[in-house]
Amino acid sequence: MAFQVLIIFAGLIIGWIKRGSVWNVEKFSLKLWWILPFAYLSQHISIAYLSGRAYEVMIVLSYILMIAFCSLNFKVSGMPWMLGGTLANVVALAANGLRMPAYVPAVRMMAPKILGQLEAGTYGKSIAMTASTHLNFLGDIFAFNVYPQSLLSVGDILFSIGLVVLIQNAMRAGSKGRAVDA
Repeated sequence: MAFQVLIIFAGLIIGWIKRGSVWNVEKFSLKLWWILPFAYLSQHISIAYLSGRAYEVMIVLSYILMIAFCSLNFKVSGMPWMLGGTLANVVALAANGLRMPAYVPAVRMMAPKILGQLEAGTYGKSIAMTASTHLNFLGDIFAFNVYPQSLLSVGDILFSIGLVVLIQNAMRAGSKGRAVDA
């Protein structure tokens, strides 16, 4: 969560430096924008509260929604990065039974209390990264050591780059003759 908040702030700061305004965001057009928060909410619910078949259905739904949102708005600045990040995460999850491999040394350093759950495969959408997990380079391998701590994947970073680009462009929408995206 801290990482996502930091990314949003980074987008706002860059947008402000580029002489954008938060008030310009209302001029920025995205197709079916409400899909994005719904996808995030369904992913959070699946990870935090569900297990078994309910988890699987909800996590797949969340990624279908994310892919649909990014695809519908593909021509908007930042959206190709967001789609690439989403697809990288989907590939990693699909290759590992809808679980994201997490780099064990990073987990041990950041949150040793959850190591048992991680190794048992009962910690959210994560499983311990081992020689038997697939596409480990797409797993959660980067430690973000700001409270609350989290591990990030290549897909998370790609998505975040796209979100920063999207926010700063939204802040510049309609200003000084700039065309509104979408």
